[in-house]
Amino acid sequence: MGDGTVTMLCVDNLSFGYAHRSPDRPQTLQDVQLEVASGGFWGIVGPNGSGKTTLLNLVTGQLHPTGGRVLLKGRPIGEYPLDELARLAAVVPQNLDIRFPFTCLDIVLMGRIPHKSRLAGYSDQDLEQAHQAMEWTETLNFAGRLITELSGGERQRVIFAKALAQQPEILFLDEAFSNMDVYYSIRCLDLLGRLCRERRLTVVSIMHDLNLTSAFCSDVAVLQAGQLVSAGPAAAILTPERIRDVFRIHVVRAGERGLAILPEC
Repeated sequence: MGDGTVTMLCVDNLSFGYAHRSPDRPQTLQDVQLEVASGGFWGIVGPNGSGKTTLLNLVTGQLHPTGGRVLLKGRPIGEYPLDELARLAAVVPQNLDIRFPFTCLDIVLMGRIPHKSRLAGYSDQDLEQAHQAMEWTETLNFAGRLITELSGGERQRVIFAKALAQQPEILFLDEAFSNMDVYYSIRCLDLLGRLCRERRLTVVSIMHDLNLTSAFCSDVAVLQAGQLVSAGPAAAILTPERIRDVFRIHVVRAGERGLAILPEC
């Protein structure tokens, strides 16, 4: 990028196929090309089965591509030692099955593990970062409660706080607000937008709600049947015509960044 902006994530002709895929469609993802600048808030959208989670698993190093490569800050993701990668990137899954009765503060403090030596306890800075993350996510009142006692949406906010306490440069989310009510979904998305603008956090999030995507994401990548249909600024990408073609629903613009589904659909 020639404007001085740092490329945080580069997806270079990325392809992936599971061995058990049928011969007529061997690839789950095909030649995906994407460049994410530092401080961007990217939404990844597409119908079910379009390859969104597979893409996220590839860019976070959980899967290995059958073609192409993933670069984080210009370096292949596979070259990062795990501790260094954990200081650079955090992942918030859609669902995380936690069966052990940790307190919520214990869970959030786990986000500080990449920043401390193996045998050292948590420092005052670790506690400060954990408390800050819990304040941001409105979970500080859960600090002493067991994570197993919380609702699904409350757990998601605690896991979100854990990722923020990790102080990553890039944050990956897989529909991480799916169990939250509308109020907290909006609060968390607004928080992410502010962190992108003010702290240059980079966010790549699989999104389900196109209205929230349009309202909060600076940029959008649209997947369909394992291929990247389009990518770029949200207002230019999420047009009624493209939404009709990809999602098979009819919408109209409702204000600058809103969408409304037409009743006849």
